[in-house]
Amino acid sequence: MGGRTLGFSVAVAALLAAMVSFAPGASARSASSLLLSSCGPETTPFAQWGDIDGYCAFPNLGFEDGSAGWTLTGDAAVVSGNEPWDVSGPGSHALSLGPGATALSSSLPIDLLDPWIRFFARSSGASGPLAVRVVFHGLLGNLTGVLNVGTLASWAYGDWQPTQRVLSALAVPLGTTSAQIYLQAEQAQGSWLLDDAYLDPCVSRVR
Repeated sequence: MGGRTLGFSVAVAALLAAMVSFAPGASARSASSLLLSSCGPETTPFAQWGDIDGYCAFPNLGFEDGSAGWTLTGDAAVVSGNEPWDVSGPGSHALSLGPGATALSSSLPIDLLDPWIRFFARSSGASGPLAVRVVFHGLLGNLTGVLNVGTLASWAYGDWQPTQRVLSALAVPLGTTSAQIYLQAEQAQGSWLLDDAYLDPCVSRVR
């Protein structure tokens, strides 16, 4: 998929529905609090690109605390470098993913509306794309779905760029309470650099 656009022609690797049930006497307030769970404080890191929505930061979003909060495999490492706009404050580190490397973020709470995910990326001589997935979990940590969102084309990320908003084009699986970003480098040579990962839970637009 070309350009900066993450593909919205999606395929579902696994989409396991989990039902949410409420006790007969449950109040509307209780139901609302579950449907509209908060992911924490919101900022507007993408406002200069015309996106004024509020976003929550994934834990250790800018890798200033090393790999804390992320599960890395293969040729993945925190390196010197930073997206140039310092949207999360001054920083000096980014995540590098070499051929075949993967990175899985910590979880953030989401509601049952479609969440948006955005981050910053740059190809450092990568000969192939970066695959992006969203992993959904239920209240007890159970897997409710894995959505293959799309890929970043290396030719479009010769410089640091914010990704377009990554949408769960299908409804978030019922019973989902949190989400993670899963990234996999599919190039044979070079590396991908990543920084400042955010979630827009859509809650601020419906409260």
